[in-house]
Amino acid sequence: MAEKKRLNPVDLVGISNLLEYLVAADNITCEERDRIMLRIARENDLDGYMLSGFAGYGRSKDEVLKRTTHRKAFVPQGNEQDEGYTSLTEIARAHSEDAPGYVIQSWLRSGNTLAFLNLWEKEHNPDYNEAGYMELLKKKKAASFTLTPKLWIERTKVIGIVSKQGKSGGTFAHPMISCEFASWVAPEFKMLLLELSLNRGQLK
Repeated sequence: MAEKKRLNPVDLVGISNLLEYLVAADNITCEERDRIMLRIARENDLDGYMLSGFAGYGRSKDEVLKRTTHRKAFVPQGNEQDEGYTSLTEIARAHSEDAPGYVIQSWLRSGNTLAFLNLWEKEHNPDYNEAGYMELLKKKKAASFTLTPKLWIERTKVIGIVSKQGKSGGTFAHPMISCEFASWVAPEFKMLLLELSLNRGQLK
């Protein structure tokens, strides 16, 4: 029997961002979030400092709301990504250190990915350009066409994904989109999310 692949710290950050989003939306309580994170830490032999240091363990509801209140519009102000947005570049780098950009481009080539992003933007972005989405769908049929995050942003006016240049740059996304990306990159991450969703009552 194959050994179960364990989550790494980057995956933990992605999970914590999603859980914080769920706490802010009153889908789960802070206590449930902490039980989930403790279970994840135990099952993946992650050190305790990772929970308290950068994964949001123990953060009160007031603290969560202070961090997430400005996310209601989901739009990063100016050219800076929302602090709640997760770096897709870092998630990709954890699984392909040499070519994280190529991993993200491969994800964007999937019709299912674009369909998901289209649905998210229509629900959260009043300025979303769906005509740009339809145009890119036609172009991506050509094997030579490469859809980059920058092109996706420019053609469709999306807000769920942000591209930032410079030393701390990369591709960033809303927690829900980040979890979709992480699920595509790492099947074990998708399995964990499904287990958390289906077995919420068993989180002890």
